[in-house]
Amino acid sequence: MEIEKIETNLKRNLRLFSSKVKFAPNSKRIESQIIRVNPNITFQEILGFGGALTESSCYVLSTISKDLSDEILDEYFSKDNLNYQFARVSVGSCDFSLDSYSYSNMNDLSDFNINRDLKYVIPIIKAAQKRNKSLKIVSSPWSPPKFMKDNNSLIMGGKLLPKYRKLWANYLVKYVLSYKSYGISIPFMTIQNEPNAKQLWESCLYSAVEEADLLKNYLFPIFKEYGLNTKFLIWDHNKDIVLERCLETLIEHNSLDYASGIGFHWYTGGHFDALSRLNNLFPNHLLFHTEGCTGYSHFRPQDELFNCEMYAHEIMEDFNHGVNAFIDWNIVLNYKRRTKPY
Repeated sequence: MEIEKIETNLKRNLRLFSSKVKFAPNSKRIESQIIRVNPNITFQEILGFGGALTESSCYVLSTISKDLSDEILDEYFSKDNLNYQFARVSVGSCDFSLDSYSYSNMNDLSDFNINRDLKYVIPIIKAAQKRNKSLKIVSSPWSPPKFMKDNNSLIMGGKLLPKYRKLWANYLVKYVLSYKSYGISIPFMTIQNEPNAKQLWESCLYSAVEEADLLKNYLFPIFKEYGLNTKFLIWDHNKDIVLERCLETLIEHNSLDYASGIGFHWYTGGHFDALSRLNNLFPNHLLFHTEGCTGYSHFRPQDELFNCEMYAHEIMEDFNHGVNAFIDWNIVLNYKRRTKPY
């Protein structure tokens, strides 16, 4: 058998260098030249890769030339290229939206609409769907409408007021049904993006007990009432405390049967041992890397090779420790322009 080897080796000045290698049994058993394949041993199902279709990404794709936009979408989503299986989408605005907005600002949701997403986001999702008909959306809320929160603001954290938990669940149902009316199903939803971070942009704080309560007493039963099969992922934040947080949410607060998986980010380091322990403790729950990027000072924004090595390390270690899917952050940006004046 002949296989293609793609190699990056700085000492040999190789960057994504492609070569052919013979792959065959070797009776000499040279340790450094053995790849052992045992089809009788299986591990987790790999569901695929993806990236985020934020409003900023969709805006960029909508304002550049159609030829270039098509080329980018082909590279990401077509079967013959990266064949992305997932697209992450924010519910309402996020830190990579053109400005802040919600789908409703009235406490009876009578003004609810997704018209804002019809301008940039939904057309790009539809264009991606044409290239991959099995594309799966992972939706993540960054903040409920400000009237539902104790700080009356989309930004700077704040908490969802308990009296609005049911209304917030109905808001999310309306979101899923609205997208469905445009031929876009939402098979996965995280409960809250980064629920442990008070941010300058859209954010909302949840303790483990609050996240568990929202999931099992509001989201799960109300989605079921409407016949929606959206699967919920908890946490959706960094790995440094993912094990402790998930034990608290799933076990201590009895939400194991209501969550389908766990989402996590990479911004505080590898912590791959925590992923292995989660995989062992919750073998029936999915593990999704839902966000990661290198575009700020904690990393090396200008050192592309270093960034590539970081991605390669993260991806390989994630999958070696039981992860089912890896989703990148914005698929494309205009690096010369900030979206918001933070």
